[in-house]
Amino acid sequence: MDTPKLPRPGFQWGKAERLRRHSQYCRVQSKGRRVGGKFLLVVFAPSSVSHVRYGITVSKRVGNAVTRNRVKRRLREILRRHKEGLARIDAVWIARPQAACASWQALLADAETILARVERMTPCPSQ
Repeated sequence: MDTPKLPRPGFQWGKAERLRRHSQYCRVQSKGRRVGGKFLLVVFAPSSVSHVRYGITVSKRVGNAVTRNRVKRRLREILRRHKEGLARIDAVWIARPQAACASWQALLADAETILARVERMTPCPSQ
């Protein structure tokens, strides 16, 4: 019997790193700042916890369920790779309809550009 492969430690996207409640999404979207790219839009606000929390929104305008899930998987992987980039923000990543036909490289480049802009706009935490 094969044992299921478990993710390696540090490569998981745990519950503490996600926005999980509707009220959390609403707070970020009402009080947050927006940064947009060709394929993605990010709304971010200061967080009450000591680490970054992400939420992903992919509407039906992006495509059918298969397409939406592919965009979400790609975005989760990009965010997993850039976990250490920011501190103390809550961010909602919203996929634009153009994300459906974007290649992996184009989506990655757009996300990295947005992350750099968000990092410049986020005040440094006091040490």
